[in-house]
Amino acid sequence: MQHFTLKTLLLPLLLLLGATYAMAQVRAITSDGDEVMLYPNGTWEYINRRPNPYDYQEPSTAVGAGISGRHIGIIVRRQLLVVLRDGMLEDVIIYDSKGQPAYSYRDGVYQLPYGWQVRYEPLSDRVAQFGPYTFKYQMLSDRLERVGTCEIEYEMLSDCVRRIGGYDIRYDAFSNLIKRVGNIEILYDTFSKRVTGLRGQNPNLEIYFMRQGKRRPLPLL
Repeated sequence: MQHFTLKTLLLPLLLLLGATYAMAQVRAITSDGDEVMLYPNGTWEYINRRPNPYDYQEPSTAVGAGISGRHIGIIVRRQLLVVLRDGMLEDVIIYDSKGQPAYSYRDGVYQLPYGWQVRYEPLSDRVAQFGPYTFKYQMLSDRLERVGTCEIEYEMLSDCVRRIGGYDIRYDAFSNLIKRVGNIEILYDTFSKRVTGLRGQNPNLEIYFMRQGKRRPLPLL
């Protein structure tokens, strides 16, 4: 007669449980394009993250040295990337429906999506319309006031941007660093004034911090 010990019974059981647990892990894609691993206990973690457009990096709660917060990108409704340097407008990137960069306010046309057209102002090289986006400029200063439905408003006595797409931009009174975009707060170290993190979320806003050197913006995957 064959005798079964506790060890011989437990080993197959543990192997079966391990296989079941492994099979219960599920890889999924979020609505933002991030690949995540879902676990049976309800937790999850990122497998990879999409590349940040314009070569920005989004800070964690502890950033460390190197990010000053003076050169930031604000993505509005997953369509436009507005780039500010020291609060002043540096660039606006238009993305097509597939998330590919199509037009730069500073660099011009990257690629013309199928069915889109470019229209310029009479006797000028300023873009009046790019695809579904119309442009509006201030009459006296020629500053860009609107791209599509995204209004860009400036402070009364300076070129600093105070509102983008209906979202207020707040500055620190002493350092003039941007401290808030809409309901998203940028946190700084009290002494070094380096970025330490972000507080608050908005599904229509994303904030990125530019690394050293600027390259052509990456796709919004």
